[in-house]
Amino acid sequence: MSDKHPDCSRVSQLECELYYLIARFLMSGPCQKSARVLIQELEEHQLIPWRLDWEGKEHRRSFDNLVSANKHVSSDHLLQICQRIGPLLDKEIPPSVPGVKTLLGVGRQSLLRTIKDCKHVLWKGSAFAALHRGRPPELPVNYGKSPNIVNITTAKQLTGCGRHSYVFPVVAYQHVKMYKRILGHLSSVYCVAFDRTGRRIFTGSDDCLVKIWATDDGRLLSTLRGHSAEISDMAVNYENTLIAVGSCDKVIRVWCLRTCAPIAVLQGHTGSITSLLFCPNTRGKTQYLTSTGADGTICFWQWNKENMKFNNLPMKFTDRSRPASQISCSSFSSGGMFIATGSTDHVIRVYYLGSGSPEKISELTSHTDKVVAIQFCNSSHR
Repeated sequence: MSDKHPDCSRVSQLECELYYLIARFLMSGPCQKSARVLIQELEEHQLIPWRLDWEGKEHRRSFDNLVSANKHVSSDHLLQICQRIGPLLDKEIPPSVPGVKTLLGVGRQSLLRTIKDCKHVLWKGSAFAALHRGRPPELPVNYGKSPNIVNITTAKQLTGCGRHSYVFPVVAYQHVKMYKRILGHLSSVYCVAFDRTGRRIFTGSDDCLVKIWATDDGRLLSTLRGHSAEISDMAVNYENTLIAVGSCDKVIRVWCLRTCAPIAVLQGHTGSITSLLFCPNTRGKTQYLTSTGADGTICFWQWNKENMKFNNLPMKFTDRSRPASQISCSSFSSGGMFIATGSTDHVIRVYYLGSGSPEKISELTSHTDKVVAIQFCNSSHR
């Protein structure tokens, strides 16, 4: 490199191109100010690749000039590279949890893993000889770090991989004991839920309150008020940023889990709320919250993942084969493309969310009595 750009001599051409792709990616998203600051620093420190003319002389170039010279590179080029690395690496070195796509994994989930890192080392004669001499072998790298059961269970629910017996062996239940007993509500508690990290517990009571508790010591973190009747169901979104609470007052209230501030008050049912579910499909800005009610309707509430604003006008389906029938339960498929509801009119109804807007695709009428519970299988199409 020439002495004219000493900053660029300390970094490689690959690093300069990486800075450029990061700036392009930031420009196409919500971080416009960060993109402008990064571009300014790249030009100040001369970290933009220089241009060579036909005589081999180097010339400085601006960021806009580099963009115009690389029109074949789209703004999401860096994201496309990250998306293609994972499947290629999975073919060569399978991860420990198939189907989980992340750039922040460690061990066999890391994008920097090698065959040597994932190789299973067999004990040889020298290791057994060390045991006979009284010197134990070296402890494994992850010794003392117990697996996070919540993360394992969540991965199983999202990908449909693994068996419940592997996560919670039968021997674990032999050591179950009461950890904490808390008297925190003034009436019966019929709703309880964990957040996605397992560090908070949400309880809904007939005293019209929702309370948030810490799992480590059982202390009360916050109390959510607003409902005027018994709490009937709760749901936490998959980004772990929102909690939706349904009540017998026919109203759904949504709170932010970061600030405990109210986000939305959704009024679309004429009967008590019987079930609430956030759609597991977290791709794209538009997400869905589904609610079923004693009025025999299912509502699909659209909300924006970036600004967390809800559309107060839901897409509603009123499906009842006879008067006074209620939708009592619901369940999403593991990918979030289908949702099934059970009703007191003995009918199971399936809705499809993959065509842009929800639509009913099937009615199953094999039961001879009310359907009170329903659940999709995580590992197949059952």
